[in-house]
Amino acid sequence: MQPETTINTGIIGLGVRGVACIARIMAEHFSETGFAITALCDRNPQRMAETETVLRQGYAAQGVHSAPRLYANGRDLIADPHVDLIIITSVTDTHRAFAVPALHSGKKVYCDKPLAQNAEDAVAIVEAEAEAQNPLIMGFTRRYEAAWLRAYALLQEGAIGDLIMLQVRDIIPYHRYLTAWWRKRAWSGGALNDKGSHLFDVFNWFTGSQAVSVHGLGGRSAIRPDPGAPPRCRLCYRDCPYRRRAPDTAAPTTYDMQAHFGPSWLDEEEEKYSDDICVYAPGADIYHNGSIHFSYANGVIASYFYSLFGPPADDQETLELVGTKGRLILTRQTGALDLATDHGATHRVFDCRDEHFEDSHFGADVALVKELRRFCEGAPPTVSARAGLEATRMVMAALRSMDAGGAVVAMKEIPDARL
Repeated sequence: MQPETTINTGIIGLGVRGVACIARIMAEHFSETGFAITALCDRNPQRMAETETVLRQGYAAQGVHSAPRLYANGRDLIADPHVDLIIITSVTDTHRAFAVPALHSGKKVYCDKPLAQNAEDAVAIVEAEAEAQNPLIMGFTRRYEAAWLRAYALLQEGAIGDLIMLQVRDIIPYHRYLTAWWRKRAWSGGALNDKGSHLFDVFNWFTGSQAVSVHGLGGRSAIRPDPGAPPRCRLCYRDCPYRRRAPDTAAPTTYDMQAHFGPSWLDEEEEKYSDDICVYAPGADIYHNGSIHFSYANGVIASYFYSLFGPPADDQETLELVGTKGRLILTRQTGALDLATDHGATHRVFDCRDEHFEDSHFGADVALVKELRRFCEGAPPTVSARAGLEATRMVMAALRSMDAGGAVVAMKEIPDARL
């Protein structure tokens, strides 16, 4: 069944997020959400052709013909009169260049997280949004995941009393942050921006307050630069637990199945756009692990404990809330919420898996696409550009503290929008 109205959509930046997590779902759920992808933009023509094939197959399964227009320049896609919604999933340091004109176009705009690679660009996007009076929606996936929504609801219901402190623990197999554009802060804001901004947004969401100061320590684990390392993973025959691509075949390894699809990624020559740089290659300037602590205006303390070199495990990401009469532990990989309340008198475990739990981001991307439909029909954004700016400001403050060996940094020292 075709929806009564379709929303013509253009996507700028055709990596995993834009194609596998959003475009694929838009095609699969076309009959429900009505998103017709009518325009694509990427710097790599081969990648656009690969994406066009993926979309053609996805829409064909819904009985819909797909023939998107292809653009080498994002501003040309923004100007396309047949595009109603602009999806920005390009490399983080390009977000400002696309989001600002997209907002001024008057069209609906989605910008993937993080909002920008530094606070200055994030501020420029928020100020452009205010000037254009055109709200932008963001994709912090925890805001759309069933377990996190249930945890927030339980907190609001008073299940653990008043919130005193919270923490997220991430011991994650994300060594890919050293194998692609995330490896340099100038391009991505670092792994902490790409991953941590999700969780810093959770801190703000759950506390209902604003961080006032931060201090953190960061390290680079046991991965030391090796000047003799092969330039690309697929050219290497070493026995390496962090392999991104298998040698010769260039197939994704079982340890890291989130490698980009299509040969276009294998033909890339620029370091910034390759996805299988050796983890030991010199030049990365990101922290591999860290412990970061925020103090909030309402007295709550929030902590983030992370490592990019953890093993795959059920408990690789957890959220813990401590309140005046109980505590709540969320285990993301299982969708379980463990609640102890009434000062220990009551203990319950909730299974928060929904019908889309096995899909990308534990069902959050399906929920996001459905929310995008409501946003296009006039609903306020679930996650605003202002929320994205605040998360990036927190990342920049944390990095400043880590660079200074744990010095306390006041949030007022970080650039903010003047609205």
